[in-house]
This record gives sequence, structure tokens and C-alpha cells, in this order.
Amino acid sequence: MSVTQMQSRESTERKILRDWVPGRTPMRDAWIPIAHAAHVTAQPTWRPLHSLRYYLWREQGSLHAAEFHPRELAVRRAEASVFTGGTGLYPVAERYGMIWVWYGNPENARESLLPNLPHLPIDGGLPAYMRGQTRINSCAELTMENLMDLTHTDFVHADLLGDPIADSDVVTVDSTSETITMVRTCHNKAVAPLMQKAAGIKATTQNVRFTIHIYVRSHVAAIFSRFEPGLDVRLLHCSTPETRDSNRVNFIQNTESAKRPWRYVFPLASYKIGAQDDYVLRPQAARYHEAIDRRDLHSRFDTASVRYRFLVEQILERQSRGDYSYESDDLISGDKSDILGMHRPV
Repeated sequence: MSVTQMQSRESTERKILRDWVPGRTPMRDAWIPIAHAAHVTAQPTWRPLHSLRYYLWREQGSLHAAEFHPRELAVRRAEASVFTGGTGLYPVAERYGMIWVWYGNPENARESLLPNLPHLPIDGGLPAYMRGQTRINSCAELTMENLMDLTHTDFVHADLLGDPIADSDVVTVDSTSETITMVRTCHNKAVAPLMQKAAGIKATTQNVRFTIHIYVRSHVAAIFSRFEPGLDVRLLHCSTPETRDSNRVNFIQNTESAKRPWRYVFPLASYKIGAQDDYVLRPQAARYHEAIDRRDLHSRFDTASVRYRFLVEQILERQSRGDYSYESDDLISGDKSDILGMHRPV
């Protein structure tokens, strides 16, 4: 990239920061995880997505998602929206233990656009204690930005995940037109209290690499953290946008490598972490929707969230022109093991 191109990009990103108003228009044409697969049975249930109802049920071995209750589907088909192509039925898929629905033009739904999550079994099947859900009283965009700040854990969740003291602390950010990858590498960081219990670590410091891979349109984060000494943390974080002011966080934490009884206890920390995040984000939620005429002061640790706003606005700008396609560098499908650092030492 030339100096002129870099300056132009920086100028555009600064303008995005000034004009940012999240939740104004949802990003379309994306697979969004809406429920844990185990929660969808023959008994119809429903979940909100961008204030639309998605009814979910299984029938004779097949999975269904619809705008209306199955009892009303036939008589209300004439009311069906463009999100189902007039059929009343949404495209739906089951993968990684989650139910994914398509938000957008059903003619554009392709399985190749389902996010790749190599740190979880593709067919699901993890035990119930590894999954859960919480709710954050803010828009999904704010929740995702909070997640992208890899240093916030040292302050908001210090009682579980430890303090910021380390010999070295490096954060890098890479992105495509549809994804953002943040990597934080710490050497000789104080051992997290939760890790001391879950892994039985006696050392006072450890080397850590936290990796978060964000699928922007899907509001999904694949998280893989390697602790040495310690164990690998494999987490799926889904900020499903239920309304403009709330999102359901469906999570799966693969703790098969943890010792008993901590493999059962470790996922419970997500409920405390969710409550702590909600406590911090709730007061910000209303102002986050406002366009403010002042400088957005940020540090180098906010690079990911700045890039996130930039990508969302780029996607929405294309979609305002009727272009819902994915660019050639989207990197949605394909094995993400190397991106997550699953085979690398710290």
C-alpha cells in the first residue's frame, strides 16, 4: 500500500469515528447463530433477531426456521417478507452445536459463508455444562467492541483473569473486508486466579497468547487462548442482536483439557464475566447510539474497534447501493486453525 493510499485510509477511518451511529441499519446477508442446537426440539420456540421473530423447531429429523408459528405458516404465507423470499421459511443450518439462521436475501444464502470455528467439533455434541447464555443490555456492536479490547480483561475481570503486569505485552491487529483478528502476546504475566485453580499451576507467571477472530456480519468471535504453563481456552462468543438495545450472548467453552472438577466449573465463569460486562456497558449503551461532535480519543489498544467501525460502515455503504456480496478477501470459510494459533507455542 502506497503512502497516499495509507493517508486516504486513515482519513476515512477518522471520518467513520466522527459519524459512527451503530444499530442504524443492520448488516444483511449473513449467517447468525441464534440458539444452541440442544434448545431446538419438536416443540416450536422462537428467538428475536433484529426485532424479527424466528420460530425454530424440528420435524421428522429436519430443522426449520420460520417467520410464523408452524400452525400459522400455511394461512399466513401471503404475509411473508423478503427475508424468506415470500415462503415464510428462513434458510437455517446446524453447525458447531449452534443453530444458524440467514438474515437477508434467502437467494444469497450459501453454506460456504458459515464461519469456520476449528476449535469446536463441527457436529457439536459437547456436554451441556460447556454451553450457556447471558444477555447484555446494549447493542451488539458495543458488545463486540468491548470484546475486541484485549486489555479490558485485566481491569473488568481481574478477579478471574488476572492483572496487567507482564514483562512484555504486544497487541497486533489484522483484518480482511469481513473479519478482524486480534492477538495479544504476554510474557511472564501474572498467573490468572482462575487458571491457578483450573490447571493447578504453582508458578507465579506464565506466557499467554490471546487470539480473537471476529466475523463482522455474524457478530461472532472465535477465541483461542494458550497459557504456558496452563491449558488452552477454546471459546465461542456469539453476540446475537435481538434488538437495537440488547443482545443475547450464546457461548460455548470447550474445557475438555481441564482437570476435574474445574472442567465443569470453568464455563460458569462466563456468567460472572457477562454480568461484569453488562455492568460496564449498560451506562454507555444510550450514548453509544448518539452521533457526537467531538474527538474520539483512543489508544493503540483500540485499533481493533476502530477497524471494526470502519469495516461495518464499508459493508453498510455497499449494501446501501444494493451490493450485498462478499469481497474476494472475505476469508469466511477455510480452516482458521493457523489464524487462531492453535498449533503454535507462545
